[in-house]
Amino acid sequence: MTLWNQVRLKNLCVDAGQYGLNISAENYAESGTRLLRTTDISSGVLTPEESGVFVSNPPEERFRLERGDLLLSRSGTPPGQSYLVRAVDEGATFAGYLVRFRPQQGVDPRFLAYIARSTPFQEKIRAESVASTIQNFNAERYANIDFRAPEYSEQRRIADYLDVETARLGQIESLAGKAGKLAVARRTAVIDAELGAFSDDYVAPVTSACELVLDCVNKTAPIEAGETPYRMLRTSNVRDGQVNVDDTYRVSEETFKKWNRRGAPRIGDVLFTRQAPVGEAGLLRSAAPVFLGQQVMLFRPDPLRTAPEFLLYNFLSSFMKQQFELASDGAAHSHMRVHDCLKLRIYYPPLDKQRQIVGRVSSALDHADRLRAATAKQADLLSERRQALITAAVTGQFDVTTASGRNVTDGVTA
Repeated sequence: MTLWNQVRLKNLCVDAGQYGLNISAENYAESGTRLLRTTDISSGVLTPEESGVFVSNPPEERFRLERGDLLLSRSGTPPGQSYLVRAVDEGATFAGYLVRFRPQQGVDPRFLAYIARSTPFQEKIRAESVASTIQNFNAERYANIDFRAPEYSEQRRIADYLDVETARLGQIESLAGKAGKLAVARRTAVIDAELGAFSDDYVAPVTSACELVLDCVNKTAPIEAGETPYRMLRTSNVRDGQVNVDDTYRVSEETFKKWNRRGAPRIGDVLFTRQAPVGEAGLLRSAAPVFLGQQVMLFRPDPLRTAPEFLLYNFLSSFMKQQFELASDGAAHSHMRVHDCLKLRIYYPPLDKQRQIVGRVSSALDHADRLRAATAKQADLLSERRQALITAAVTGQFDVTTASGRNVTDGVTA
C-alpha cells in the first residue's frame, strides 16, 4: 500500500518560491527573452509567442525558467492560476506577479502541477484571499499550503494517468469549442450583413449614441467574506454578447457605494473589455447591484435615439473588431486606452431602422445562440469533470493503476 505523507509545497521544492522580474511595460522589447505574465497563463496553457512580450537583456540565472518549473500567479481574478514550464519554454523569464516553484529531485513536476489545479489547493487560496480581503497570494502563503503526497513512483503513475485522461477530455472540449466558434461566426456574419448594407454616411462616433460612458475603477476591490448582494464585474464576466453577474466577487455595501458615485451599471448598458481580452462586449440584463471592475467600460445607450441591442450588435461586428486591432497595443492586442475606446465608430441609422434590424437579427440568431449556449454548457461540464478527476487522483481517492476514473466523476454530468 502506498504511503501518503502530509507535506507543504516548499517541502517538495528547492526553495520557498522565487518572485519574477519587476519590469514595467515601457521596458518591453520586440525581441529577446520572452517574459511570461499572468495574462499569458490565465487559460492554463501558454499564449503563442507572437502574442507575448520580451525583455532585451538576458535575465539573471534565478529568473531563468527550466523545464518542470511551476508558475503560480499571486494576483489576478482570481490568484492561483498555474503553468508547468515545458522544455520549449526553457530560458524564458517571468514577471513579478508570478512565483516560481522548482521541484526537488525525486518529485514529479507534473504531479505538483496537478496538485496546484486540484480543488483543495484552489479552495485554500480562495479562502485565504477572502479572509485577508486582498486578491494577492504571496510566495510564503503558497509555500506553506499543505497537502498529501505519495512517493515518486506513485506521483509518476498519477501524472501519467491524468495526462492521458485530461488529453481525452481536451479532445472532446476541442470539438465542442469548434461548434461554439461556428455559432459565433454565424452570429457575426448575420450582423455584418445587416450593418454592411449602410453607407459611410451612417457611420458616427460611438459616444453620439450614448448618454453616458464610464471607465472602470482601476483598483482592486477588497473582497467581502460574507454573503452580500454587491458584486464586482470583471473582464471574464463579459463574453459573447452576455454579462454573467453570477460568477463575481462580492463586496461590501460601503465599497459598492464608494465606487459607484458616478452611476451604477443598469439593465440595457453595453459593457466592453479593454484588456485581457480586448473587445469582448455584452448587454447587461440583470438588475443585480454591480460595479465595473478593472478594464471594463460602460456604454449607456441614449434611450431616445439608440436601441441597446443595436449598439451591442455594433460591438460584435467585424467593423468594430477591425478598430480594436488597430487601436490596441502590441502584437498581442492586449490593451486599449480609454481615449481610443471613445474614438470607436459605429453604424448609426435612425431609431426605427435600428429596431427593424434588431428584430431581424434576433430572429436569425436564435438558433446560433441556442447552439452556443449548448456548447458552453458542455464545456462547463467537461471542466467540472476534469477538476473532479484531477482532485480524486491527486488525493488518492482511487487507484490509478486499476481504475479508469470515470466512475469517480459520473455524478458531474448526471
